[in-house]
Amino acid sequence: MDEQRTTVQSGYDAMADSYDDQRTAAPSANEGLVALRESLSEQPRVLDLGCGAAEGPLQFFPDERVVGLDFSTEQLRLARERTEAGLVAGELTALPFAADSFDAVTAFYSVIHLPVETHRDCYEEVARVLAPGGEFLFSIGDDWAGENDDWLDSDEQMAWSFPPMAETERLLEAAGLSVFDRYGVRSEMDDGEWPFLRCRNTP
Repeated sequence: MDEQRTTVQSGYDAMADSYDDQRTAAPSANEGLVALRESLSEQPRVLDLGCGAAEGPLQFFPDERVVGLDFSTEQLRLARERTEAGLVAGELTALPFAADSFDAVTAFYSVIHLPVETHRDCYEEVARVLAPGGEFLFSIGDDWAGENDDWLDSDEQMAWSFPPMAETERLLEAAGLSVFDRYGVRSEMDDGEWPFLRCRNTP
């Protein structure tokens, strides 16, 4: 577990600038954020898990009402250059926030890097910091784990792991997060497609 965490953190630190240059926002991912924003109050409290260089979710909500969390020092460095949002160094499985702190939580391409045995911990933490009825929008995969020793032709390692979709949905339900919408988003980096799930906190 610690080895995978180190691989992911080191990869995102080493590739921060290059990854930022290569990444482009997928329109369908933005559509999901628009739908989320329209469902929330005028001044929602939003947490973005694995915020990276402040792309995606952090661009859709007022700076004073959104918080980004990441464990990559270099990704947070880039984020501070482009947003006034609150930025916090931390772990997806041990969120440094009080219960009921947020109206929405997003996690784009971050849960997929967690060791599969820790996904439950992440979902339980999301449910804890979400207000009742709050929404969780995130990307996940379907039954795969592996590493790439030359991620994006960089000579850097990267790792991913996720259980079968049925198990993901079971873990979400057990945490009190009910899936009510799903859609696919074309990958920003290759020709694949990532499933996105939209959940409601129903403790």
